[in-house]
Amino acid sequence: MAYSNQGKSLRLVQQFGPGLEKRIREFLGWRSGRIVFADILGEQYDVQVDSCFPNTQSPQAFVSTTYCNPDKPGHSNENKFQLKVGELMLLKARYPDIRSILVLGGKQDTWMPYVLAAFRYFFDEVVCLWEEASEAYLAEIGKNPSIVSLKHVDVWNQIANEWSDINFSGDPPIDSRLRLDAWEWIHEVGVEGDEPSEISNSIIRRCMGAAYERFKGSKGKSGKEWSNYVNASWDEIWQSRSFFNPGEAVIQMTLEEAKVAFLGGLAVDVEVPSMLHTLGGSVYERTKTAEDFILYSRKYDCPVYVQSKSSGGGRDRHGKNIQNRAKEQITRGLIYRTRVDENQQMILQDKDFVWIGLLDGNWGVTEKTPHKYIHMLQMAGYDYLLAADSLVDNLELVEPDDNPLRHIIDELDCLDDKEALKSAWSDWKEKRFALRDLLTIAPQIEVSEGEFEVDEEIED
Repeated sequence: MAYSNQGKSLRLVQQFGPGLEKRIREFLGWRSGRIVFADILGEQYDVQVDSCFPNTQSPQAFVSTTYCNPDKPGHSNENKFQLKVGELMLLKARYPDIRSILVLGGKQDTWMPYVLAAFRYFFDEVVCLWEEASEAYLAEIGKNPSIVSLKHVDVWNQIANEWSDINFSGDPPIDSRLRLDAWEWIHEVGVEGDEPSEISNSIIRRCMGAAYERFKGSKGKSGKEWSNYVNASWDEIWQSRSFFNPGEAVIQMTLEEAKVAFLGGLAVDVEVPSMLHTLGGSVYERTKTAEDFILYSRKYDCPVYVQSKSSGGGRDRHGKNIQNRAKEQITRGLIYRTRVDENQQMILQDKDFVWIGLLDGNWGVTEKTPHKYIHMLQMAGYDYLLAADSLVDNLELVEPDDNPLRHIIDELDCLDDKEALKSAWSDWKEKRFALRDLLTIAPQIEVSEGEFEVDEEIED
């Protein structure tokens, strides 16, 4: 009778979401808490888990719980996928034999098919609460989690070995104010004219110029930062992440000044291949991963990804969502490097691309573990991490000799002909992933407002 009542409560809560993690934990009879996933340079890093067996000190199994709002089908699906797989990777690299169980609430039609399929591939077990036998099976797992078979143990061990060889940074964590300084400048100076060319600051002029062109081309449907600018709607400009993006602006200005060929640009991302495309099946055709800029290094004969990344937190620069942003990059690093063989086994390939991150915001916001999120980005696979405001002086692009991104680009000896870049990029993808026709060229994606952003509602 007690089990029947518990099951009824689970079915009720999985429809609406709030309280799901607690009800699952009570149903299993397990504990919640924080599990340590790394000890680096005297700092101990942990991650919150919804349910853990038998305890957080010696974990043998964990349950991660999430749901999709039935009123918003597909909402945050891709973000939740990246966050949950990032959490999985952190724990599996420390405890390769820990059993991972993902519990999904909501209804099946609120989840994109490819997300469900990808969850089932990565996690040792996925329990969907809308399925008839889900609660009985979850009860069995609660009593004996060893009934769950382990997946991809070799890959998790490989990743653990790689992470142990990383030269983790001991420098002060990046704390950049580029976007905040740009917003404060525009708020103080105000509207300078009816054309972007009248804006005195070159970085703001670049941002508003791109918004202006998109605003005109879309007849006001996109690029609304421009109308916000001319109407002095400064709070709305702060909320706009597509065109009011000084980080992407200074990257593009640096690349243009260096006269190197690149794909992408301010509010124009470049689709890049990932292992999701090698899983096969039409359910994966809707997925896409993208970087802000793509170059090609002659020195290493490989592509160079350049990503502008903010720690989030608004103008207060709080750390509420920074761990989610770091987890997202952990997942990207995994799916960029892995592929699936003919037996559906995950293969970790050598990292044959250069990854540069331009970081804005306070990445050392956590006082007890100030290096945590910089180190997580290093775990993800970033080769270079730069402060966004290190590219500017008095809110103008620094001279080439003082520009750290320019130094890296010069050292990598990147192609300077765009057609040669397109050819090298296409050849690399075909050789690296043997992808289907949909990724044999380098599509560029016009980014709608808010796209590719980690959902601010998702908390650790």
